[in-house]
Amino acid sequence: MTTQTNDVIYDSEVSTVGEEAAAMVEGGVLIFFADPCPDALAEVSVVHKPTGPAVRDPRPGDVLQLGSQSVRITKVGDLAASNLRELGHVVVYLDPAENVKLLPGAIHAHGTLDLPVPGARLTIRTGSAE
Repeated sequence: MTTQTNDVIYDSEVSTVGEEAAAMVEGGVLIFFADPCPDALAEVSVVHKPTGPAVRDPRPGDVLQLGSQSVRITKVGDLAASNLRELGHVVVYLDPAENVKLLPGAIHAHGTLDLPVPGARLTIRTGSAE
């Protein structure tokens, strides 16, 4: 299936992956931060370079794609969209337990993702994208 470019809400390319990011992803958490990333966060983050600003705020039902893998967004914290727009920063919790509180800067998503490699695409697409 060919995906239309107009369904892309946010597009970026992974530039570096912090040495401690693998441990985070094993725990079901991915921390994304646009370049330049503060040194204190670089070791645990997937650092990326956005191709442009977000077209709109991400919302439940949208699809976060990382390389060839994708997850469906289930919840979006109150500050997640502004952090993504201003800093390229968002923390994604994969399949969190029902009792895990949604933090203001976080996104909850259903599915699993592997640790990406530099050059992988990070996109958020409208919920109609498959």
